Amino acid sequence: MNIDRLNINNGGIPTPGFNGDISLISDIEKLIGFALPSDYIKMLKLHDGGHPELDTYSLTQNNTFGVSKFYSIGSQKYETLESAISRWGKVLGNGMLPIAKDGGDNQFYLDLNEKKPSVWIYLHDENETRVKLASSLEEFIEGLNVNPDYL
Repeated sequence: MNIDRLNINNGGIPTPGFNGDISLISDIEKLIGFALPSDYIKMLKLHDGGHPELDTYSLTQNNTFGVSKFYSIGSQKYETLESAISRWGKVLGNGMLPIAKDGGDNQFYLDLNEKKPSVWIYLHDENETRVKLASSLEEFIEGLNVNPDYL
């Protein structure tokens, strides 16, 4: 999984990875009742929150979704994973881990109930529609591209 290709940043400055107290990861796992996937932990260790330059996931040419911010586990510059779980956990349901949001606060999340967690989006502003985007975090990361409106 090539996370660096996303150029995750804060105001153009690359975001640092999580290198804090590892108990924060354990605390999140206890909170949700599931282990965090190793590829998601790897992502947090490389970039703990922030805006990806490659931010758009396209299912079709007319069906795209844009990541505004990834949640952080320990950075004070971004909304934390714990905060997102507190706000969205009951709405998303058991085993659903919010990992990012779009500009309208729709939630990108991992379905941890699956052996290999898939990536979904919860569109609260579109009748609470749920759309499966990718079969894995790696597939989701590899599918993110520059928003075509910026070209």
